[in-house]
Amino acid sequence: MARMLGATESYKAGKVIFKEGTYGEGTYVLIDGAVEISKVINDKKILIAKLGKGDIFGEMSYLDKGPRSANAIAISDVAVGLMDKDLLDEEINKTAENFRVIIKALVERLRTTTIELVSMKEQCAKQAAKS
Repeated sequence: MARMLGATESYKAGKVIFKEGTYGEGTYVLIDGAVEISKVINDKKILIAKLGKGDIFGEMSYLDKGPRSANAIAISDVAVGLMDKDLLDEEINKTAENFRVIIKALVERLRTTTIELVSMKEQCAKQAAKS
């Protein structure tokens, strides 16, 4: 993994690493600290995941060139390594076309699952507020 890391970046607690809807090919490895992946719907934050040391995020936009599906925010002081895009491209290009199709299908399915998860969490929050 170390060979795949390029530059490192640091973020203070509360800082946005990337925003939903933006485009970027940065794929991150969390070296230290914690990151939350979330969406904001109707002014309410919906938590998708909390990430810790060694977790990777931002990979979906790299793989399918689509917009970021959620926000990534440092929930503590964070150090991240940026995966070397040229090396990732080289490795992806070595992969057989059939496997690239599978990877893209998995990313599409993950995007859909994320949307469904957020929708379910939003519905649960609304039901809890009514109680």
